Amino acid sequence: MRLRLYYQGPFYARIDRGQAVAYVVSGALVTLSDYGSFTLCFSVFNAGLLTATVIAYVVGLVVSYVLNRYWVYRKGAENQSEATGIWRYGVFLAVNLAITYGGLWAMQQAFDISPYIGKIIINLFMFFWIYLGNEFWVFKGEREGPIQL
Repeated sequence: MRLRLYYQGPFYARIDRGQAVAYVVSGALVTLSDYGSFTLCFSVFNAGLLTATVIAYVVGLVVSYVLNRYWVYRKGAENQSEATGIWRYGVFLAVNLAITYGGLWAMQQAFDISPYIGKIIINLFMFFWIYLGNEFWVFKGEREGPIQL
């Protein structure tokens, strides 16, 4: 791992614009699949909040993994094994599921915010959080050094 201790310019100047557009498009598709499946489970099938959230996450996970690995982050993902990508992605999504459910539960319990509105609020935060996690850990490629996470 190389440390760059000198100024590299503003963060926004280092962003790959093509990748950023692909991330926004894939994020919109993932959000639609997540929100749609959440609404279907919660409203049509009367699933509980936890069940609907988990099912929506699984649907979103599949759509997101395929789009991110093979389209958005393909440059970094080409340098790591499929097993590494799946393992990192699974760990990251478990953390994201806990954040999402915890946020939905807290908004519903403490502020009486509908899960439908809460889902939109959480998704706004998750949009940026997931970009950073995918860019700098999940699809970064193999790590250098003795520990290969």
